[in-house]
Amino acid sequence: MSDHIKRYLSQAAQICAGIDSAIVETIVDGLVDLRKRGGRLFILGVGGSAANAGHAVNDFRKLCGIEAYAPTDNVAELTARTNDEGWETVFAGWLAVSRAGERDALLIFSVGGGSSERNVSVNLVRAIAYAREKGLKIFGVVGRDGGDTKRRGDAVLVVPTIDEALVTPHTEAFQAVIWHAMVSHPKLMSSLVKARAVFLDRDGVLIRTDVRDGRPFAVSKASDMEVLAEAPSAVVSLKTLGFLTIVATNQPDIAIGKLAQAELDAMHRGLAGRMPLDDILVCPHVDADQCACRKPKPGLLLEAARRHNIDLKTSFLVGDRWRDVDAGRAAGCVTIFVDRGYRETLSVPADHVVADVGEAANLIARLTNAGLGDGT
Repeated sequence: MSDHIKRYLSQAAQICAGIDSAIVETIVDGLVDLRKRGGRLFILGVGGSAANAGHAVNDFRKLCGIEAYAPTDNVAELTARTNDEGWETVFAGWLAVSRAGERDALLIFSVGGGSSERNVSVNLVRAIAYAREKGLKIFGVVGRDGGDTKRRGDAVLVVPTIDEALVTPHTEAFQAVIWHAMVSHPKLMSSLVKARAVFLDRDGVLIRTDVRDGRPFAVSKASDMEVLAEAPSAVVSLKTLGFLTIVATNQPDIAIGKLAQAELDAMHRGLAGRMPLDDILVCPHVDADQCACRKPKPGLLLEAARRHNIDLKTSFLVGDRWRDVDAGRAAGCVTIFVDRGYRETLSVPADHVVADVGEAANLIARLTNAGLGDGT
């Protein structure tokens, strides 16, 4: 009786022991970032790896909430491109029509990874070159020496070669092992449980405003930005409670030319350097623009919810203007008004009123610990 099965399984165990789990973890982190920025995952493979690509697309979409595609799933387009343009450019052409760009990423399944020197799997080589040109991240699970995928990729796992005669079955089998390890990773599976967030207005909540005649005015230079003393520790406290911390701010001075984009960017780099923020979303418009993102409309909050998979009904909005409270209410958040004594009134009442963001963080902690984070 042949001992092939015992030998094959023994080799599989050796491969498992030799897998570099740190690289897999790096790919997972890259996919988490991809999902946060709303990017797409394009999975490329040929032969058995193409079948793996189709299966993986399903898992990344269904289990992880990542918008994923495999060009080999569309047989009509694949064969048309092969017939009219040639096999070598099918993937690059497909990526071009998909307008793949720097928000997106490739995940390559291949036994050899493609080789420009050996003229092997040139369709993968061309796709990698296109991805590099357009700024896509490149991930991979490949065999042998990894080929162009390993040399030009950002994070690429090379399945260890134990038996040269069995490189293909082992590599394609472990592609499935690795992608299933990734889609079942808590960092990616967390998409099944929506996150909770605290949305923070910027001016008057995190940084000091210039109040003149009872009206607040935002600073227009990074050098004039003063972070409020209570803000950093408050944001740290919110992170400790498990909330995403997201700034949602109107900055109409951009539209009227009073604030330069470079100054705004410098402010936000400084702000993120002082406290752990997950995102900063900006509306640069004035009311006359009738955009969907300017508070009191909830567009910034809705965009953050889409980007970060947030449950708005169990999230909080902390702001010091009627526009903030209205936006939070429209999005379905629990609203907390920071009363700075401005000469304006709320158009709708806030759920809670506090003196500053530190008091807001303490309130959120009490509500969360009491199981009242939904505002009831």
